[in-house]
Amino acid sequence: MTNQKQTGSYYTPQYLASFISKRVLSHFESRARMSILEPSVGDGAFISELAKEENININLTALDINKVELKIASEKWSKKTASFVKTDFLKYSTSKKYSVVIGNPPYVKKNILTSKQIELSKAIHSNENLTEASVKNIWATFLVKANTLLAKNGVLAFVLPSELLQVKFAEEVREYLKNEFERIEIFTFNDLMFECKGQDTIVLFAYKKAELKGEFFTNISSKKSLEQNDFVLKNNNLLVKSNVKWTHHFLTSDELTFIDNLKKELKTVNDYSDSKPGIVTGANKYFIINKETENNYNLSKYTKPIIQKGLFVNGSVVFSDEDIQKLEKNNRPTKLLQLNDADKISKKLREYLDLGVLEKLPERHKCGIRKNWYVIPNISKKPDAFFFKRSHLYPKLLKNDSNAFVTDSAYKVGMRNGYDLNSFIYSFYNTLTLLLSELDGRYYGGGVLELIPSEFKKLPIPYNKISTSQFDNFTTNFENKSNIEEILIQNDYNILNSTLGINNEDLLKLTKIRNKLKKKRLRE
Repeated sequence: MTNQKQTGSYYTPQYLASFISKRVLSHFESRARMSILEPSVGDGAFISELAKEENININLTALDINKVELKIASEKWSKKTASFVKTDFLKYSTSKKYSVVIGNPPYVKKNILTSKQIELSKAIHSNENLTEASVKNIWATFLVKANTLLAKNGVLAFVLPSELLQVKFAEEVREYLKNEFERIEIFTFNDLMFECKGQDTIVLFAYKKAELKGEFFTNISSKKSLEQNDFVLKNNNLLVKSNVKWTHHFLTSDELTFIDNLKKELKTVNDYSDSKPGIVTGANKYFIINKETENNYNLSKYTKPIIQKGLFVNGSVVFSDEDIQKLEKNNRPTKLLQLNDADKISKKLREYLDLGVLEKLPERHKCGIRKNWYVIPNISKKPDAFFFKRSHLYPKLLKNDSNAFVTDSAYKVGMRNGYDLNSFIYSFYNTLTLLLSELDGRYYGGGVLELIPSEFKKLPIPYNKISTSQFDNFTTNFENKSNIEEILIQNDYNILNSTLGINNEDLLKLTKIRNKLKKKRLRE
């Protein structure tokens, strides 16, 4: 789709629009008439489905910011009872209350919105006693405003990003929904429901009035099960009352209680270590170069070794100068261009800086706020260890035995007094901590696991003091492993029995829970 990032439009598959429309209309099957608002019609997928209703007289109001798409959608509605309005939903004003607000709102981050849209979003949230912190993406504002336009017995049905279930700013929005609706239904999916990279979606149904109250969840394993209504909605009170992210609704109350009791016994990453984000260059492709570029522009006296991303450190728990040399030989970008304000600019360096000007780097926000756009601030000293915030099969915490720095793809880790780095890294690799990484982090389409700084700092660690020889043995085993499960089998009993008194039966239970979380994230 053209300009998708700015418009935030991800079109709804017809079968999903059909399921949502039918489920909403079935709630009103005893009605002769009803009013429906769709605040962003897009290509009219919901319009097509609602137009098929023969028993209920629907008074439709359809909005969109795009005149062309609005016209296309209007052509899918043959009935007279409709109005199609070109407007931004954030600006839409009416005293009317609707039986249903339905649709797939745009997904646009705050930093891409116009200043007017941000101003309108803040006002909408503020009017509902929500803080400015909840204004992070336009879908959240659509959700809040849609609620204000519902009748007392109305229904809200939206396709939304899975952010609603797991990111920090959405906690406030979730609490808002719980207070505003008697019944909430969340549908999660095994398959990405949209043909767009990395956008994991859910479906939310929220009922102002309901006989059976509460928050209900289900996971849809296939398109077929959705079309045949082959699913069971289950209430999960413990999940909703706790701080556990709603993405993990498939965990039982027993499992959640078991995990919570173990967590209470442990100190966290922040108790043992200090962690900060790595270096923010403002333009990694420009400031992190390979050996060939370094030679071409005579930049060696201005560079330092650096690890650009976690993909480059697979397979070990120690990163050495030998490892950085291997990356260099494979022509990976391993050189950080570190310039100072006082540096004299040579002819060859000037040539390279001119390339940055051609790429308009001085106009980028992070470069533009510097005294000299090419001088990266806050480089500090090389880290003792680093934790990569994004991972695939398992999170990565490595000791840094090299002279390499690291980008903000990782957090720099240094130990607090009284704690040993080798023991900390060894203790990290156990089933409980990796399970809690899955539970406390968030994941995206494609199965990428991410822990933001606060989530990493709060991660519980069953700290075990080990000797240098034990760490060397652990390092060797880690490098020779076929998979991370081999390491967990070796480590678990030593780490978890000595700190928590966990027996083999408990270990098996933890392993099953972790596998359940990992399989859901990786869509296995």
